[in-house]
Amino acid sequence: MKLLFVIFTIVTVVTFSSSTLFAESNDELISKCDEENNVDACLNLVEIYGNAKDYTNAYKYIDKICSSGEMFGCLLQGSFYLQGIDGEKNPTKAIKYYTKACDRGEMLGCGILGAMYEEGVEVEIDFKKALKYYQLTCVGGEPFGCSSYDELYHNIETPIKCDEYNDIDACVTAGEKYYEKEDFENAFKYIKKACDGREMLGCGILGYFYYSGTVVKQDYKKAIKLYTKSCNGGEIDVCLVLGELYEAGETIDINLGKALQLYKKACDSKNDKGCQKFDELYKSECSTDPKKFCKKYKK
Repeated sequence: MKLLFVIFTIVTVVTFSSSTLFAESNDELISKCDEENNVDACLNLVEIYGNAKDYTNAYKYIDKICSSGEMFGCLLQGSFYLQGIDGEKNPTKAIKYYTKACDRGEMLGCGILGAMYEEGVEVEIDFKKALKYYQLTCVGGEPFGCSSYDELYHNIETPIKCDEYNDIDACVTAGEKYYEKEDFENAFKYIKKACDGREMLGCGILGYFYYSGTVVKQDYKKAIKLYTKSCNGGEIDVCLVLGELYEAGETIDINLGKALQLYKKACDSKNDKGCQKFDELYKSECSTDPKKFCKKYKK
């Protein structure tokens, strides 16, 4: 709950410090606040009554500040209800005023809401809402909103990132973790979602599922299609796998030309294994059919 308390401390210090009091009598301040709607005078009255622990009158002027359209007053109202300063603890009203402040540009209100939902303070923990409010705080120019968003998002489990936030990289990670646990159904689910989201590594791994017949019906044709998609998308290791399949010709028709193309693509991408495989196949085939291979696939 550290962020919530930090924010509330800021609110409390600003509200109930005596460093900015006007050198005026209470009557003068009351007149300015009540009759002239002078926000500074109202705020000073809040400070005076707050320091005197006369929270009934402090709240009266906080309410006036909020009603005048000064969102800092609404922020203070939320804190009164959240902490029960005036003897009435009412989280529902606190959220109402924090939301009002947040919606009208008081980023501290957004930050407090984010902390409440992250830490389950008077509300059910809801990381999605917490991230929403932290993001608003960050976009609004408050650095703690950015750091709080990053910290919370970093700690959320990868399946939630994939399901709730459509984080495609997290889908791949979730799939790999489920595969390690031998939960192949969930592994397939998240890897497929990654591939559907155009994550080319996910397509390569999905190709393996179909090639090996893990969870799904074995389908070499579909596997080759997925391997090709992944390779064309820049996954060089998958290009090597595909090249080896075309070279071996065990589950698909042998095609040494395609194998050489794929090895060359890997080699051109500074992949040492790709260069080695290309050299071996190139030398072997040039010796038997130089017209077919040597000129066409020369490095």
